[in-house]
Amino acid sequence: MKKLVFVFALVNLVLASCSFSLFRGDTTAASDLPLATPTIAPTTIELAVQANPSTLPAAGQIIKYTYTVKNTGAAAVPGTIAITGAVTCPQINTIGNQDGAFDPGEIFTCTSEYAVTADDVNRGSVSSMTTATVSGIISNSVTTTVSKPPASVLNLVKTANPVNYSQSGQTITYTYVIMNSGATTLGPAQFTVTDSAFSTPVNCGDPTVSLNPTATLSCTASYVTTQADVDTGSITTNATASGGGATTAQPATLTITKGTTVVVPPSNPNLTAGSTIQHKVVTGEWLWQIARCYGADPSKTLQANPQLPNPAYISPDTTVTVPNIGSVGGIYGPPCIGSHTVQAGETWASIAQKYNADPYILQIVNAYDLTVGRVLKVPLNSAGGVLPVGK
Repeated sequence: MKKLVFVFALVNLVLASCSFSLFRGDTTAASDLPLATPTIAPTTIELAVQANPSTLPAAGQIIKYTYTVKNTGAAAVPGTIAITGAVTCPQINTIGNQDGAFDPGEIFTCTSEYAVTADDVNRGSVSSMTTATVSGIISNSVTTTVSKPPASVLNLVKTANPVNYSQSGQTITYTYVIMNSGATTLGPAQFTVTDSAFSTPVNCGDPTVSLNPTATLSCTASYVTTQADVDTGSITTNATASGGGATTAQPATLTITKGTTVVVPPSNPNLTAGSTIQHKVVTGEWLWQIARCYGADPSKTLQANPQLPNPAYISPDTTVTVPNIGSVGGIYGPPCIGSHTVQAGETWASIAQKYNADPYILQIVNAYDLTVGRVLKVPLNSAGGVLPVGK
């Protein structure tokens, strides 16, 4: 029995020795052996969103969204498509080669609709954030905002000639200058002026005119005074311009009164018409108004001063050349500008009349702000002068 036990132990010892040599012959542990890493092609999902219309419509109308999803990676993606929100998408096996996988380069399109609410209109926009998910792979995030279009504003300046009347049957000519003060071109369209002095609108320009930003359009209409106007002692009329898709219009109010027309004579009759003079700029003056001050052509005055780096901004004490004075208007000479503090009840027309100023230019250089107590810059003796403002 002892012999048998000895033999068994000897066998175990031999086996252990063999096992030791088998696994210890290579001293590198299994955990240290390099493993083969499978190559996985990158997959990228790209999302683009388009809204139609691109500007906010009225409440109750529909915005249609189109979602374009593309596999811009190098590997196919099986599975399903999901986009945030109530979006309708096709099955993957209906796009591309219809193999049930979203292959590299393949594109699919989803759609949705949204009904604009009154709150959206009051807020001025509708915004959404969207992502696409294909088999757990998430696309870029896209924020889509549909906003109200920028305001298209028409400014209207209304003037009268003469600015006073004395009897019934007298003709007053109203002149209207429409300016596009918005950022986009308006038209082509028929621009009109609706004036309380007339029963029908006044057409300005031809029916297919386009009005670029800061561009102007003018027209006239004649009014014949009545006995009621004489008895009342004044005529107040209100006018508004429209056309070209403008969303906002600034109305113009004008009052003319019974009385003698004011005529302002030139203040410097000794200056010789046709001569060229040198004018020293004072604070607040600008080149076009200086030209009007001398009855000169503003464009010719601009050409005569090539030394000015920016003719729209000239410094006080600068000397400018004014050629051919009196060629397009009366010769007044300095002062070329004045100031006026707005009083309650005053209008652009009434202030302009005090200074023989053009109401249109007066409004432009004062940013249309007729607040009581505000000190206005007044382009003296600019009535009947040459436009544009050129400031």
